[in-house]
Amino acid sequence: LLFWVSSWKHRSGRQVMVRFGFITALVLGLITSVTTASAEKRIALVIGNSAYQSVARLSNTVNDSEAIAALLRKSGFEIITSRQNLGKLGFKRSLREFTLAALDADVALVYFAGHGIEVKGTNYLIPVDAKLASDYDAEDEAVSLYRIIDAIEPEIGRAHVRTPVTATS
Repeated sequence: LLFWVSSWKHRSGRQVMVRFGFITALVLGLITSVTTASAEKRIALVIGNSAYQSVARLSNTVNDSEAIAALLRKSGFEIITSRQNLGKLGFKRSLREFTLAALDADVALVYFAGHGIEVKGTNYLIPVDAKLASDYDAEDEAVSLYRIIDAIEPEIGRAHVRTPVTATS
C-alpha cells in the first residue's frame, strides 16, 4: 500500500489530505523490490480522481495514476485495474473486484491520487461525487482507508474494525 500525503488544516479545523500522490523514487524502489521478489501473481488497483464535483479539481492526478499504471505493467504486474474519476459506486465496485482478485495474489498494491480527509482518527479517500457537508458524511460518502487495507491484508484491516457494543439484559 503506497500513499504520499500532503495535508493542511481546513477552515473548519479538520485535517485535510490533499494528494495521495506520486513519489518517483519510492515508487520505483517498491516496484524494483516487488519485481526482484519474483512473485507469481502481482495485481494492482490504480485510481486517479481529479474531476471533483463539490470541491476543487486536481490537475495532475489522472496523469500520475496513468504513469503509475504504465510503470507497474512494465514491472510485471499481471492485473492492472486503472480507473479515473470514480464516483462512490464505481469506487466501491472497483475495490470489491480488486479484493476478490487479491485473495490469491502474492502481491497486491493500491495507488490512489485524489482528495482525502481524516475524521476522528480514520482516513478516507474521496470519490468525485462525494458530498461532505459535515464529518458525519464521511462514512457514507467516502471510502475508509481501512477498507483499502482490508482488500490487501484482510487480517490487518479487520483489526481496526470496532466491535459493536451490545446491551445485555
